[in-house]
Amino acid sequence: MRRWVFRLTLLGALLLAAIAAASQAERWLFYPFDPRHVAPAQAGLSGVTETRLDTPDGKSLIVWSAPAQAGQPVILYFHGNAGNLAVRAGRFQHFLDRGYGLIAPAYRGSSGSSGTPSEATLTADARLIYDRMKPPGPVVVYGESLGTAVAISLVAGLDRKPAGLLLEAPFTSIKALARAHYPALADYADKLQNKWPSRARAGQLSLPLFILHGTQDELIPHKMGKAIYKAAPGPRKTFYSVKGGGHTDLWRSTTLPRIWRFIDGL
Repeated sequence: MRRWVFRLTLLGALLLAAIAAASQAERWLFYPFDPRHVAPAQAGLSGVTETRLDTPDGKSLIVWSAPAQAGQPVILYFHGNAGNLAVRAGRFQHFLDRGYGLIAPAYRGSSGSSGTPSEATLTADARLIYDRMKPPGPVVVYGESLGTAVAISLVAGLDRKPAGLLLEAPFTSIKALARAHYPALADYADKLQNKWPSRARAGQLSLPLFILHGTQDELIPHKMGKAIYKAAPGPRKTFYSVKGGGHTDLWRSTTLPRIWRFIDGL
C-alpha cells in the first residue's frame, strides 16, 4: 500500500508541475507531515524535554532533546516524511538506552511546528539547530528517508563537520526518483522547486559515513543508496545492504549492532 501511495504522490507532483501548478501541490505531496502535537511524555519517553525554537522568519519549531551520558555522543535526528516525532519514540528510546543524547527537530508543519516546509526552509532550520547545539561531546547526524536529504544538505554546507553521518534509505534526487517510477515524466521534475540533489551534494561528505538500505525497498531504489556511497569522498565509509529489507523495516536485530558499532567507534 505504501508503495502505491508514494507512486501516486510522485505522479501527482509531476503532473501538476507539467501544468505549472506545482508550487502549492509540492508542499502537500512531498511533505505530508502529521501536524498533531504530541509531547514526549505522551509518546512514552521520560527524560526527553520539548522546547520551541524561534526561526529568523518568525516561525516556531518543536525540538525534542535529552542530554548524553558522560562520554557519549548526541544524535541529531532528521525524520522521514511520514508521521511525526511521536512515531519515532521507539527509536529515540533505543538511543537513550545506550546513553546517547538526542536532538530531534520537527519539520515545519509537523508535530506542532509552524511554517511551510520546503527544501530551502528545512535546510535553513537544520543549520539553525546545528549552530545552536552546544553539547559537551560529539554530534552524530542521523537521517531517515526524506531526512537523509536534509542531513546531507546540512552536512555538505558545514565547515565544522559532525563526528559522523548515518543515512537510512537515501535518495539521489527528486528527479532521479521520478525517473525510477515514471520515466516518461522525469523531465517535468525540473519544474519542481524542491529538487534535493543529494548525490551532487555527497561530494562534500568528507566525514565518517554509514549508509543502510533495504535490497527490496520499493520506494527508494537500493541503487540510490549505493550511488550516494560512491559519491562520498570520506576515507571511512560503510554501506550495509539489508537483505530483504523494505523502506521502513530496517531496524532489525542484525542491523542495530552495526549502527551502534559505527556510533561507538567515532
